[in-house]
Amino acid sequence: MCNRYTLIDPDGAFAEIARILGVPLHKPAWVVKRYNIAPTNVVPAVVNRGGGAEIMPLHFGFFAKGNPQMVPNARAETVYAKRSFKDAVPSHRCAIPTTGFIDWRDEDGHKWPYLFTRADDRPFALAALWSSGDAARAVPPNFCIVTTEPNEVVAPVHNRMPVILREEHLARWLDPAPMAEPEFQHIAEKLPAAALAAREVDDFINSVKHEGPECLGPPKPRGAQLGLGF
Repeated sequence: MCNRYTLIDPDGAFAEIARILGVPLHKPAWVVKRYNIAPTNVVPAVVNRGGGAEIMPLHFGFFAKGNPQMVPNARAETVYAKRSFKDAVPSHRCAIPTTGFIDWRDEDGHKWPYLFTRADDRPFALAALWSSGDAARAVPPNFCIVTTEPNEVVAPVHNRMPVILREEHLARWLDPAPMAEPEFQHIAEKLPAAALAAREVDDFINSVKHEGPECLGPPKPRGAQLGLGF
């Protein structure tokens, strides 16, 4: 599962994606630093609607046609078989700029948060599916993050991890031309463990109401942590 991530260097994140794609891509004025992005937030996504890469505000949480429930993630292994994603997966793929994602190790009923970043500390992009929404149902444009099996860095914490887009795959992922399942599954392969780093952070981040640098601070001694809920 991946339902929390950061964007603490938005300028650097957009510059990195622009460098990879070879096109100008500038941070919109409404985009600010975020330390604790969660479902229901409106965040920047890079999409290609046929006219090249652009930045769109999307609601974090996918609403499929005929399904009133929001889902934050889509499993790469089954996405082509799921009715919920049949309209999005062939041609509605987007990239979510980020500086790290959060997941939790569940021990004795308490969730201990960990921040996962690139080992070289560069911003990166998560693979996602997006929908233009449905004005008649008051559903805004939205997205969900594609997940896959964890690598050796993530596995001790959680049994899923987001698909991190490699440089050589980013342009094709954004290309609205239809993508067959074998190509999709190739792009969705987990990133090698050597490319990621992990560190435990304070459980201040456990609450979606919390924002700011404190979310990524070092953990307090475990006996002193408060165990804030989601």
